[in-house]
Amino acid sequence: MTDLKERILKQKKQSMERYREERAAFEKVMGTPKINVSVELPKGYEAQREEFLDLEKEESFLKDADKALGRIVKKHLKKAKKQAEKEKSGNSEKEDKP
Repeated sequence: MTDLKERILKQKKQSMERYREERAAFEKVMGTPKINVSVELPKGYEAQREEFLDLEKEESFLKDADKALGRIVKKHLKKAKKQAEKEKSGNSEKEDKP
């Protein structure tokens, strides 16, 4: 009986993994683009390991992190855009010269 139960649970686990992979692929194509960022426990805060892990579920932390990361992402995207424009204008100047 436990063998049957284990097989069913294994199939369910595989189905969930496949669902998550397909959902991620769908969201990547059709949804809003996302990136995942990993945050490590800062040095010196080892004693607060549990509190750190609880932050993942804390709504106010997630809002603050989203705002802060949003600003950082915008800053880097603007920088990348300026760099691309600078390279594009530099390339066009080289093409204009005989």
